[in-house]
Amino acid sequence: MTNNDRPTKNERRQHAREVARQRAEAEKRRKRRNRWFLQGGIGLGIVAIAAIVAIVVVNVNNGGSTSAAGPRNMATGAIQFTGGDGKVTPVTTKAVSAKGTPSAVPTSNPDGAVAVTEYVDWACPVCKQFEAAYADQILDKVKSGDATLAIQPVSILDRNYRNSRYASRAANAAMCVADHAPDKFLDVQTQFFDNQPAEGSDGLTNAQIAKLVKAGGATGSDVSQCLSSEQFRGWVTKSTNAVLADKSLQGTQGFGTPTVLVNGKKIATLTDVVSEIDAASKSE
Repeated sequence: MTNNDRPTKNERRQHAREVARQRAEAEKRRKRRNRWFLQGGIGLGIVAIAAIVAIVVVNVNNGGSTSAAGPRNMATGAIQFTGGDGKVTPVTTKAVSAKGTPSAVPTSNPDGAVAVTEYVDWACPVCKQFEAAYADQILDKVKSGDATLAIQPVSILDRNYRNSRYASRAANAAMCVADHAPDKFLDVQTQFFDNQPAEGSDGLTNAQIAKLVKAGGATGSDVSQCLSSEQFRGWVTKSTNAVLADKSLQGTQGFGTPTVLVNGKKIATLTDVVSEIDAASKSE
């Protein structure tokens, strides 16, 4: 190669600049591709997280799985009691199937006995007060055969117990007892009201709930398993939602507990419950 064939200094400078420009463009393209991949990955991640959140929300709102059948002896959503000769006897029924819904609570009885229905949350302080004031009087009317009693557990006060779901776990316990030891239901309910945790607390632990159930006389491996697995978690939600959707049970501020019906009529003033039962009994 002659000296005339060699690139000049300016040509070499221009070539170096062109190589540098191409490298810079290549680097820009590489960074652009990486940014697209990153953004795409983040987008996919957001979609995946949103899907997971949606699943969690659905499961929480459904109280977990709602596929399990409801408890035995609560075909109406309530456990029912009849009486006579000084005794109170639970009415035994089959479980509602997983796809079924509870039938309506009876608003009258063919024998003329007054039908009393109570909707209670075992975490409800007013329910505890109502129980202390009127439970014995109502049960006396059941024992005499003048009335029947249906108690429907609901769960509306989880919000009052520091996200511990105490009200729902208590309602599950009520359903476990109704399913496996219906003759002990009233005794267990008394235990729960007598030992009701203060609102704003963490509620009771699962072990404490199990202890109260046992203190009420409901024992056995079936009861223990039902409590530990929270067998009726889905049913608690399903049953409670059905109650909340029933406009006939709502007051001026929506549904609250306790709600008491006498022959299907909602009692506006709870202190009138005994006189309303007496009036209904006389009208039969």
